[in-house]
Amino acid sequence: MRLFVICALALTVGMGASSPVVAQTSASTTTEAKPIAALGWLVGGVWTADASKLAPGMERIETRYQWSDNGSYVRFTTHFVTNKGAMKTYDGNMFWDPGKKTLAMWYMDAQNAITEGPMSIAGSNWQMTFHGEDFEGKQADFRVDVAMKSNDLYHWTLNEKVGDGWKKLMELDYVRKTDA
Repeated sequence: MRLFVICALALTVGMGASSPVVAQTSASTTTEAKPIAALGWLVGGVWTADASKLAPGMERIETRYQWSDNGSYVRFTTHFVTNKGAMKTYDGNMFWDPGKKTLAMWYMDAQNAITEGPMSIAGSNWQMTFHGEDFEGKQADFRVDVAMKSNDLYHWTLNEKVGDGWKKLMELDYVRKTDA
């Protein structure tokens, strides 16, 4: 995360201490003006996908999205829930990378491996590309396609680069449920 200039931080903290309503309104307006705001519909609840067909004992995948405290990026966590409990698998961020002038994602898995790559949004579809290990432990290029179907449903597809094209590896539908 990029650090703000100390003076700007002091001014923001000072405004927040003297007028929390003004500070909250300002942060909200700032978030809406940023490119990352296009992913704001993900925030809230628990996005759940049926994973029972992926492996023996797998039940579901749960992903939670929330705004960072300063409204500059979206944090996410992904848990794989099995019949033996929840595996806290991924923690990461989706953000605007001003140096590359693109949306990007960065996450770390439970084994401390970092995955990162650019993201793009076109209407109700969003795409992430990255390099990592495939199901056989070999390095490969991947693309995730996400299609928003409604405010509470998205379709997620994982693809692997094969030659000049992409091979679909798996797809899931994620449904938003309340945190209760």
